[in-house]
Amino acid sequence: MSQREESMRRGRSAKAPLSRQSIIESAMALIRAHGVEAVTLRQVAEQVETGPASLYAYFANRDVLLGHVLDTAYAHVPLVDAGAHGLDWREALTQTIVNTIDVLQSYPGLGAVALGTIPILPGALRLAEHELMLMEAGGITDDRSAMAIDLIAQFAASTAIERTAQRDGARGDVEREHVRSAYESADPEQFPRITRSAALLTGPDEQVRREFAIRVLITGIELSTTP
Repeated sequence: MSQREESMRRGRSAKAPLSRQSIIESAMALIRAHGVEAVTLRQVAEQVETGPASLYAYFANRDVLLGHVLDTAYAHVPLVDAGAHGLDWREALTQTIVNTIDVLQSYPGLGAVALGTIPILPGALRLAEHELMLMEAGGITDDRSAMAIDLIAQFAASTAIERTAQRDGARGDVEREHVRSAYESADPEQFPRITRSAALLTGPDEQVRREFAIRVLITGIELSTTP
């Protein structure tokens, strides 16, 4: 081998070994940059420097891979304990839900994957176990907690989808003004409450609406009865 060839060989970085984790991490990076819908197995394979067929040794198809990506995201959700910094179980559950929304939102489109996935992998179970523990601390019965887990997951996923769609703050302000104008211009005889409440219906920002929704959700969990 010539000196030049030896120098080139040493200059090349060694290819990282293919693994389930490297595939998941590459898929997550693509989703963060381009969104779920833009990600294909071919693109993921290019990121890990292999052919698409090699991925099937680890994941049966794209949906299975996305399920593991979702679970990895769930595994990264910061869990908030009751008692930490003086928080009660409601506040700890609220912050855990907010953290879940934030993590899902950081991977555009992953909320839609969550809505179509039954959680059975460790990351999702970790999150559900923590939420169940908080509700148990609040005296919520097991049957209500079991039903609440599904409701919380749906709320977090759908809110993440909405927030991803409204990521452009300036555009959101323009759309809000457009909606308010439409409400104010509606026929007051046919829609008297809409026209009267136009400012109220469109005024609160996203954070205020989210906090209100979570309060209603948790209050409902406390007060509702299972059939």
